[in-house]
Amino acid sequence: MPGAGRILAVALLWSWALPAGAQPETAEAITHRVCTGCHSLQVVMDTPKDFDTWHDTVQKMIDHGAQGTPDDFAQIMQYLFETMTTVDINHGDQDELMTVLHTNAETADAIIARRATHPFKDLAELEAAFPTLNRALLDSKKRMIFFR
Repeated sequence: MPGAGRILAVALLWSWALPAGAQPETAEAITHRVCTGCHSLQVVMDTPKDFDTWHDTVQKMIDHGAQGTPDDFAQIMQYLFETMTTVDINHGDQDELMTVLHTNAETADAIIARRATHPFKDLAELEAAFPTLNRALLDSKKRMIFFR
C-alpha cells in the first residue's frame, strides 16, 4: 500500500516542480483525468473494492493503455484507498482503518483492541463505541464497511 511518506514525497516533488503560485493537481482530479479516458467515473464509484483488488484493477488499466505517470497512478491508488476501498472493521489493519475511516492511529488501535475481545456487529455499535468518528463520513461509506 502506498504509505503516507510516499504520498508526502510525491507532493513535495510536485510543489518543487510547479511554477510559483500554481497548485498541484488533486488526486481526485488525476483520477478523473486518467480514468475517464476510457470510461466514466461512475464505473469506479459503483464498484468499491478492497485495496488489493483496486491495485489489480489499476494494473489492468495500465496494461490496457491507461495514460499517466507512475506518480499519477500512486495518487490514483491513494484516492481509491481513501474513497472507494472496503474495510472489514473486525479484520482490517491499522492503516486500512485509519485511511478508510479517516481517523488517527490511536482510534484505529482502540478499534483493534476492542474487537479482539468483542467483535463489532454493525455500524451502530462502532459509532456508539467511538463517538469521535465522523458520522457523516461513516454514513457515506456504509456500503463499504463490513463486520465479518
